[in-house]
Amino acid sequence: MRTLRKKLLVTYLGLHILLFGPVVAFSVTDLGNEEISQSQADLVIESQHTQEPPGNEPEIMVASYYADYFHGRKTASGEVFDQYAMTCAHKTLPFDTILMINNPQNGKRVKVRVNDRGPYPPGRDLDLTFAAAKKIGLIRPGVAPVEVYIIHPENGDGKDE
Repeated sequence: MRTLRKKLLVTYLGLHILLFGPVVAFSVTDLGNEEISQSQADLVIESQHTQEPPGNEPEIMVASYYADYFHGRKTASGEVFDQYAMTCAHKTLPFDTILMINNPQNGKRVKVRVNDRGPYPPGRDLDLTFAAAKKIGLIRPGVAPVEVYIIHPENGDGKDE
């Protein structure tokens, strides 16, 4: 008797879902689509008018460099690390992001591309290759605060090194 009740209950619930499920789903999917898409469009338009253009203000980061030990090994992006290339490591920026690095101590700057993750020592934000660090005078101090500008495609390609 007990198994008969279970079978009847399961059959009842199954039929209920089959009959009323599509009706509920259809009525819910169309609920508020126009209102949602309009409010999203308004947010996008509003954000375009209130935000500063990207790349105008530098972000101060602590930079270091890495070289010999990693030369020839794979980076987090899968590329082979070349200490003579103009690349860098950053913890979160997307791979292939172009950065303009300015050393405020001497005014020298370099354009680099993110292709690795790191640096891992606490308090550091950016690891430059040996060549990039040499170009901005970072070899002797080893670690220094730098100004970092993200080069967005809409702002040009940053060829004004």
